[in-house]
Amino acid sequence: MGVAGAVVARRVVFIARVMYGARNAFAHLASALEDSGLLGRSVDLVFVEDDPLPLARELEDSGLRPVVLYGLSTPVFLELMGEISRVSRRYPVVAGGPHAEGAYWQLLRMGVYAAVVGDGENAIVGLSEHFLGERELEDVPNIAYREPGQGFRVTRIELVELDDYRPYSSRYGLYPPIEIMRGCPYSCKFCQVPWLFKARVRYRSPGRVGEAVREYVAAGRRRIRFVAPIGFAYMARRPGEPNPEAIEELLRSVREAGGEPYLGSFPSEARPEYVTPDVLEIVRRYAANRRISVGLQSGSNRLLDAVDRGHTVEEALEAVELIHRYGFQAVVDLIFGLPGETEEDVEATIEIMYKLADMGARLRLHTFLPLPGTPLAKAKPRPVHPRYKEAVKRLLGRGVLEGDWEPQEKLAMDMYCLTALDPVPTRHPRPLPEAETLCTAKWAEWARTLGLEA
Repeated sequence: MGVAGAVVARRVVFIARVMYGARNAFAHLASALEDSGLLGRSVDLVFVEDDPLPLARELEDSGLRPVVLYGLSTPVFLELMGEISRVSRRYPVVAGGPHAEGAYWQLLRMGVYAAVVGDGENAIVGLSEHFLGERELEDVPNIAYREPGQGFRVTRIELVELDDYRPYSSRYGLYPPIEIMRGCPYSCKFCQVPWLFKARVRYRSPGRVGEAVREYVAAGRRRIRFVAPIGFAYMARRPGEPNPEAIEELLRSVREAGGEPYLGSFPSEARPEYVTPDVLEIVRRYAANRRISVGLQSGSNRLLDAVDRGHTVEEALEAVELIHRYGFQAVVDLIFGLPGETEEDVEATIEIMYKLADMGARLRLHTFLPLPGTPLAKAKPRPVHPRYKEAVKRLLGRGVLEGDWEPQEKLAMDMYCLTALDPVPTRHPRPLPEAETLCTAKWAEWARTLGLEA
């Protein structure tokens, strides 16, 4: 349905398309709709775990206005591309998530009504008012849409304060990990977080976290995990310097509310320079986790500098030593095949893999993924180096490896070809010429679905 379509004031039903049972991905939208007063009055929210078209037709036949919601990472987009194209031809589709932020034009070309490119809490309320006929689409914050004959338009970006929104929805029984930090002060070239529209760092205060935890505990959920790009950077006054007092207040608020906090493990991993004795002592005293995840990414200082990682290999080794000294299990993230990696970089990383294993650390291994919206989105991935595969074989028997580096190796090429097919929001797609030989088969497969055929 195009932007120019008339909006009729009917009761709106958002159909949230759930993947792999992950309803919690829509918790922040549900709570924003609840708190707006719209939910249950003029707007409803339902969930489906398969093709939403049958339910949308049923709702339309009942005189309601169905709008389909998708939360999309790039892997999920690749999986649901055909479905999204079919649904978009019949009903308004609103897509959010990292793929919508990093490559919104790809979604809009295939007929998606609006892509959420910033904070979703105020965007979903504005979109509700739009579909109810109370607001023009151009006045909805944090979205991108396609204007007939005029290309793509991104509306004003309005950042929310996390304290203004609940992280859960009691109405729908959605209690995800509590987001305590949104945005990142660093500029790692391979990571989407610093490069998206909502990059400015914001925090949820300990008081608000404590209020939420009381609701989680009342609902029978005592294990409290956090979402943060850098768990130990909570309320840091400046990059590289943790705020132990704020971390203690955060964890204590969870304990006082009856919860068991987990900080420094997925999905609130640490950076090496934030791992300090003061922080570890506080985490040991209050937190329930015994694992702490640290992002190293490469054993080469040259390569870390090239991707603007902002720390050294030596800092990561010191962090691992500290983590073990305080009785935790260190889990270290490494990425195979970062762009610009040389033979010397590979050997340096393998040396660090063995050193970390000898120190008692676990290794979580990844393959470089060219994520949309990042400076490395157009970087052509390479097959995982044979020397890495040899090292993995040798370390497997020691029981220290985890991670999805093998499926990511194939996924990396699909992601590259997707970006190369339609890399920038120009009026007409301009595929990367250097990718033509490598990606021709994929491009032919996707062209019709993405609306790119002549």
